[in-house]
Amino acid sequence: MQYSRLSPVFVLLLMLSIALYYNVQVNATTDAQQKLPKTGNLVSNFKVPKASDSKKAPKSTKGGCQPHLNVAFLKVHKCASTTVSHVIFRFGHEHDLLVALPAKTDCDIIGHFGVIRDEDYEPPPGGRRWNLFTHHAMYNRSRFRQLMDPDTRYITILRDPLQRLQSAFQYHKFETRFPGMKKETANGTAYITTYLKKPSFWDLQFIPHENIIDRENFCFRNCMSRDLGLQKKDYDNHTAVQAFVQGIENDFTTVMIMEYLPESLVLLKRRMCWTLRDILYDSSSWVKKSTYSLQSVFTREMVENFERHNHADVVLYARFKELFLKQIKEEGVGFKEEVKHFKRVNDKEK
Repeated sequence: MQYSRLSPVFVLLLMLSIALYYNVQVNATTDAQQKLPKTGNLVSNFKVPKASDSKKAPKSTKGGCQPHLNVAFLKVHKCASTTVSHVIFRFGHEHDLLVALPAKTDCDIIGHFGVIRDEDYEPPPGGRRWNLFTHHAMYNRSRFRQLMDPDTRYITILRDPLQRLQSAFQYHKFETRFPGMKKETANGTAYITTYLKKPSFWDLQFIPHENIIDRENFCFRNCMSRDLGLQKKDYDNHTAVQAFVQGIENDFTTVMIMEYLPESLVLLKRRMCWTLRDILYDSSSWVKKSTYSLQSVFTREMVENFERHNHADVVLYARFKELFLKQIKEEGVGFKEEVKHFKRVNDKEK
């Protein structure tokens, strides 16, 4: 055969040429896929960018599974979501992941009222998709699936709706935005009690902020549902609310409950195949039972007014609290022991 007479040097050069050609073709295709177009705020024109890969390969845990690296944590106002976001940020830093960042360095929100424009965030390098999202942003299913890695798991946290409103009233000083509320409230009494006597009346008195960020932050009706994507026009539509809650149940892998924060984080750890170190948090910045300077005794009528006015949040919280308690029960006895161990370890890390 003539092939046996070919020079070894020639054969080597031929093989190198073929390899080089193949490598150039693959790189050209990859580069073309990674270019992320600027499309303004039109979701329908958005071309799906290339999925991102973390620089560090995940290491298997002792149980043999690999930690899940692609996570979108949708922060919900006044639900200890900042505490949880710090956990997610640290996880992203330690695993060298691509984290979504707002275009403005002085805010923790990306987009406004469910619309995320290209100019609202820092463009991902190389047009890749984000591994982690852990900011305030009203949930928009189609938009998030354009921006996040394809196998992203969605998580969030909820809180007793009335307690959430009480916290928001004090934190944001809502009484300053309701003309006449201070005059209507007895000395030493919390302003929320005045609001709950006639919530529909006070809603009409509210003076919204001029700043769009503050307008989004200052929420006092169905705020958890709003943050997760429910439209205001559907607040009183019970059928739409049920469909909304079912949609969240379908889309979100883990819905944590603030009143059970340690249990929530341990459940998250198990769902994501993370380590105990991954979920350590600064408990000094999170007050389990808020202290209020003004008296806030809620009458039965106030609670009923609140529940009617915030039907969506009441249904949302009730459903996911029920699911959460069922899930941790199904984890077995070992789960309770792990939570106890986690609390001990976390307290030592203060």
